[in-house]
Amino acid sequence: MKKIVVSLVGLVSILVLSACGKSSSSKDSGNRTFRTTAQTNVITVDPNRATDVGSYLAISQVVEGLYKQNNQGKIVPSIAKKIVRPTDNGKTYTFNLRRDAKWNDGSQVTASDFVASFRRQVEPKTKSQRAGHLSDILNYNAVNTGKASPSKLGVKALSKYKLQIKLSHPVPYYNSVIATQLYPINQRALAKWGNKYGQDSKHAASNGAYEIKDWNSSKDTWYLVKNKDYYDANKVDLKKIHFQVVKTPQTSMRLFQAKDIDETQISGSLVADAKKQFKSETVVSKYGQLAFIPWNNYRKTTRNLNLRRALSYAIDRESLAKNVLKDGSIPAQSVVPQGEVKDASGKDFNAGVTPKLTYNLTKARHYFKLAQQELGKQKISVQLLTADTDAYKAVAEYIQSQAKKFSPEFDLTVRSIPLQQEISDFSDHKFDAGTLGWSTDFPDPIDYLNLAAKAGVINFTKWTNAKYQKLIDQINDTTNQTPEKRVKLQQQAASLLNELQGVTPLYQYASVHLRTKDVKGLDYPLIGYQKYEYASWKK
Repeated sequence: MKKIVVSLVGLVSILVLSACGKSSSSKDSGNRTFRTTAQTNVITVDPNRATDVGSYLAISQVVEGLYKQNNQGKIVPSIAKKIVRPTDNGKTYTFNLRRDAKWNDGSQVTASDFVASFRRQVEPKTKSQRAGHLSDILNYNAVNTGKASPSKLGVKALSKYKLQIKLSHPVPYYNSVIATQLYPINQRALAKWGNKYGQDSKHAASNGAYEIKDWNSSKDTWYLVKNKDYYDANKVDLKKIHFQVVKTPQTSMRLFQAKDIDETQISGSLVADAKKQFKSETVVSKYGQLAFIPWNNYRKTTRNLNLRRALSYAIDRESLAKNVLKDGSIPAQSVVPQGEVKDASGKDFNAGVTPKLTYNLTKARHYFKLAQQELGKQKISVQLLTADTDAYKAVAEYIQSQAKKFSPEFDLTVRSIPLQQEISDFSDHKFDAGTLGWSTDFPDPIDYLNLAAKAGVINFTKWTNAKYQKLIDQINDTTNQTPEKRVKLQQQAASLLNELQGVTPLYQYASVHLRTKDVKGLDYPLIGYQKYEYASWKK
């Protein structure tokens, strides 16, 4: 699961790509620098300490774990020789490691590098905000709370190139966890550098396709340079990638227009213009991030189910995506994004979710009248809190206009504030309703269903429902559970959430990039990050 910091940073903007300098001829592609942008700095490339989107993208390029995602988002072997089948009823994974994997100091990547990393990440003194990524490993809770030694964590080097991971319970999507969340550390470098490990390019260990150069956490520019010690270095075509922090999509668009960058991410109203100006260079992809409305359950008004139903029925999600966002986003069908999971028949997860999220002003008026009766007042006032980005403000204004359509007695006001203040207000329950977004690292609906679960990371108001929680508990009880049964339980939970409006789903984000036609193999998966090692210059 992505930590709250990661996903909430993603609300402002998912990391984008670019840099300065005029485009060189394709004839010189062998030495050509690929130029891209980012909207945030890279804070660290220490995989045990990263908490932000910028750092995650950088780490995914410079450090490889047992598995990784390719440019299409498919899980493939990396340091492990193959994708293994777990034993012990899905709880034990045993990996044979490739012997040609090296760190950028020339030392070999070994099983003990993974053991050291996992123990360091979980032990309390590290204070890692990534510790929870290892929570499925045997004895995690005891180690993370200091009740047991890190040596008791369920990970062991059986030999120099053989690693074993034992889980406390089967995890159906654990291959995705392995590919996106479990990384080794260079023990020799850590012993030498101490707390400087991963904090600047002089103290950055890499075993991946690239090394990070000319970088520290305060710099607005940096490079990824091909790692000569990478086991697949001969397949890496982009030798040098330049990143530059660009704060707005408008600036990114101007840089691309001037041919000062080769790739960048844009959003909002710019997408329509880009499709006209750069038809063959505008890439629109589905992205596994969902926008939704959380409600404050500590307040009587916003705790009212019929009020929530009224607003949900008043939102034309199709129009919101097509006419307001205009960026390739699609209407939400449930709290689970489209394209992540299929059911036993091969249909998308949401095909089995009922009731659907529909637009119906007649029902909106009906439920609002019921809310008035239950709350004992004619005029109902609610403030919608939103981050002060153009997209979120446009969404909030649209919802406000729709609220007026079903009753003049519903006073929905909008308050736009900086993201960090918004998160603080959510955490302190200083809001009525708001807009928020969530993305995941693994293709399983549970990470989205947890938005309304008792133990959900960003269930700020701790909305609870006994029937819903029972379904969540059944989903999490993975022992002797078939994939078909799991999906059906998750569809039931998503259906119930649509009915009870524990949160109100709005739309699924689109990932929109401007990408030079001179490059191929650079794709944008539904989950995870683009991988530059698969990109190459067209000859």
